Amino acid sequence: MPSVFVISREPRMRSAVSEYLRDRGYDTATAPNYDEAMETLKSLGADAVVVDVQGVPRGEDGANFSQFNHWLPAHYGESWPPFIYLLHKGARRPHFRIPGAVIKKPFPIEALGEALREQLGHPRRDGAGPGMDLDLSTNTLRSGEAEVHLTTIEATLLAYFMEHPGEIHHPRRLLVDVWQYHDSAGASTLVRAHVSNLRRKLSQVTGTATQIQTIRGKGYRFVA
Repeated sequence: MPSVFVISREPRMRSAVSEYLRDRGYDTATAPNYDEAMETLKSLGADAVVVDVQGVPRGEDGANFSQFNHWLPAHYGESWPPFIYLLHKGARRPHFRIPGAVIKKPFPIEALGEALREQLGHPRRDGAGPGMDLDLSTNTLRSGEAEVHLTTIEATLLAYFMEHPGEIHHPRRLLVDVWQYHDSAGASTLVRAHVSNLRRKLSQVTGTATQIQTIRGKGYRFVA
């Protein structure tokens, strides 16, 4: 099972990323700051490292990203695992001493999964086959050797479901949160049509459409 080390001082970010990665077959470890990250990386053989690029909160001592950035090549030398950097949209891009993919925040969390798959391949859970993977750059859904093309609306809907597993989503909420529609008239009919098409394509790729459950009177729930 590939291991991913996640560095972020934001508890919600660490929790969301770790939960998402574990659900998709990765082993995870985290650090809340660069000092702890440097100590942990001395002994941890991570297959990939995700770095939330941030400074040190005002009034706190400790290493900032610049210090961590200089430490990395001294620690890894000429051989390092894949790095993925999370950077606020509009922020100045640092000179990364160890090159890696950059994802601008805020981002759909499946973009992180896609970046990791490009570096590590498809993770496999113990005793399980390949997972279900969504490529947002091409709106392609894959599982093992099977794949199917989604419309932009279907891909956006599936990405949202995958970011919120286990939650129940009312059609009106989906129209606002997923597609930014402000008029929810006819929400149930419109969303039902897109969910039906998405289920059909899920079945083509995975052999089942049970990932999307209908909760009578409440909406839809995605189960991985």
